[in-house]
Amino acid sequence: MRQRVRVASLPSDSMRPLGSRYAAVGMARGRSAAGSGEARTARLADRFEPQLATLVRTPPEGDEWLHELKYDGYRIGCRLDGRNVSLVSRNGKDWTDRFPDVCAAAAELPVRRALLDGEVAVLLPDGRTSFQALQNVFSGGERANLVYFVFDLLHVDGEDVARLPLEQRKTRLAALLRSAAQKRLRYSEHVVGRGAEFLAHACRMGLEGIVSKRRDRPYTPGRGAAWLKTKCIKRQEFVVGGFTDPEGSRLGIGALLVGVRAADGTLAFAGKVGTGFTNRGAQELRRTLDGIEQAECPFTPTPPGSLGRHAHWVKPTLVAEVAFTEWTSDGKIRHPSFQGLREDKPVSDVRREKPVPPPRGTATVAGARLTHPDRVLWPELGFTKLDLARFYETIADRILPHVQRRPLTLVRCPGGVGTPCFYMKHSPAWAADGLQRVRIREKKKIGEYLIVDSLTALIGLVQMDVLEIHTWNSTIEHVEEPDRLVLDLDPGPEVRWAQVIEAARLVRSAFGALKLQSFVKTTGSAGLHVVVPLVPEAGWSECLSLARGIAEAIERQSPRLYTTAFPKAGRERKILIDYLRNNRTNTSVAAFSTRATPRAPASVPLAWEELSTRLRSDHFTVRNLGKRLSGSKGDPWRAYWRCRQRIAPELLRAIAER
Repeated sequence: MRQRVRVASLPSDSMRPLGSRYAAVGMARGRSAAGSGEARTARLADRFEPQLATLVRTPPEGDEWLHELKYDGYRIGCRLDGRNVSLVSRNGKDWTDRFPDVCAAAAELPVRRALLDGEVAVLLPDGRTSFQALQNVFSGGERANLVYFVFDLLHVDGEDVARLPLEQRKTRLAALLRSAAQKRLRYSEHVVGRGAEFLAHACRMGLEGIVSKRRDRPYTPGRGAAWLKTKCIKRQEFVVGGFTDPEGSRLGIGALLVGVRAADGTLAFAGKVGTGFTNRGAQELRRTLDGIEQAECPFTPTPPGSLGRHAHWVKPTLVAEVAFTEWTSDGKIRHPSFQGLREDKPVSDVRREKPVPPPRGTATVAGARLTHPDRVLWPELGFTKLDLARFYETIADRILPHVQRRPLTLVRCPGGVGTPCFYMKHSPAWAADGLQRVRIREKKKIGEYLIVDSLTALIGLVQMDVLEIHTWNSTIEHVEEPDRLVLDLDPGPEVRWAQVIEAARLVRSAFGALKLQSFVKTTGSAGLHVVVPLVPEAGWSECLSLARGIAEAIERQSPRLYTTAFPKAGRERKILIDYLRNNRTNTSVAAFSTRATPRAPASVPLAWEELSTRLRSDHFTVRNLGKRLSGSKGDPWRAYWRCRQRIAPELLRAIAER
């Protein structure tokens, strides 16, 4: 018989998420929303890589979502391999020895190999879970109410079930846990739909909040938009950067000084936490802090007044969980209360959690309809589908000239950054509002490509969850005659940025020797593009030969730094001069297109004099590009649009004779 958590008992029959009635009705009501993925044979993974939830203000609506309670404990992956059971924290630490009773219970499951995902917590008599009570377990406290709440199944006896829709995974998980009747492992039940009502009930019971998950999605490691969390109270992790001495009858410490990582990587002071400690806990914490004390303040800037002068500073290596009522306008927390230290989250990941709006139905931008406008595409920024559409709307006059009338290759990320993305070269059977198609003959077939020629069409790409726009070097009016050359400078991981700048200047000089003016832009990734505008006269083969000739000449000049060989092995300290961007059907990322990486950088045109070691390829992002474009510098590529240059006839003859 399946064990149930006490919080399952809700006040009326209309809302009983963990006691099977409501869940069963909800499942039946919306079953068609589930996906159709298939499990496949696979070996048991060596590592536990958890899927993470994005914080939102309110739960998402609709029956495509199921909702679970948010447990107040430690996220733990449980790996069973024969009789060997191991427990792994969310940051990869082995916690097997900390929860031997959970290991013993997992060993009784009727499987040889499995990978489970859940939360280890202490269940209080009133049905709530308590992080502080879990801390007491580590100090020798009572373990009888220690429970592993299991909410996902990723692998079972040779099957990679992580590929299945969540609803199917949970069905198999429930059957597995039901077959091993014991109290230490408990199935995490859920409701389908009615997230706002479920959250309200969780908050009335004094719980931390809920987690909402798409029923039809596979398990995808990393933070994305398929799992969302909504909290009843404000609570998150902070980095401990210092402490004050106790006063009066207080023992150990007076208060912890805590902070969060800012966007530039510095530690920003967020306030002092002076409540939530027991006398014993404060003394134990003081001994830990004394062991990492340092003279230098880790906060930027140093906290003002007497606090900054008299505090004890520590190495910022500890993470504390803190509950509080709100953030102030100057970035401090009000009425904070210490909950405990966390060992399952790296200091580098501790940033201020900013809830984003919950998913909505539809929105319209520039005449294009967006479904799921609040889908989070860049979880680290909380940047949504609607945000991306409005971003492109504000820079339409800059990006459209670079993408209009060109065949496109697109990078689509339906679940946002951190989830699987894929290149889309040919147009699908459907396309969003405003997009047109063009048929182009290829070697063995006719390929159909999407074309953008308006802002509505550009927003249509956002509707298709396109995070990167890559374009041909020709337009549909002159498909066989490119109107530009592109050399992509792609540095290996050990190449200094100053060397990439020098490479771009060298390419510029090489084109200049041929009386060709060139322009430079960031790729938004690691390198630079040097672009040469052309009157569309020469064919693909001539343009490719010219680009290859320049790339190989530079390689011969300095083979220790430059290469035209594409395999990554052996070029860690070299810059690849990628001339194949000039091959027919090949593409390069468009100017002002975003990139599908965590900070949402964009490819941005530069003036040659702007190149410096202070401005990296991913410097400009969706957050700061607007400021650049509204500045007084104007368009650094103004001359690009007036440039009417041709590959000289004698140069074409020389290329033909090679």
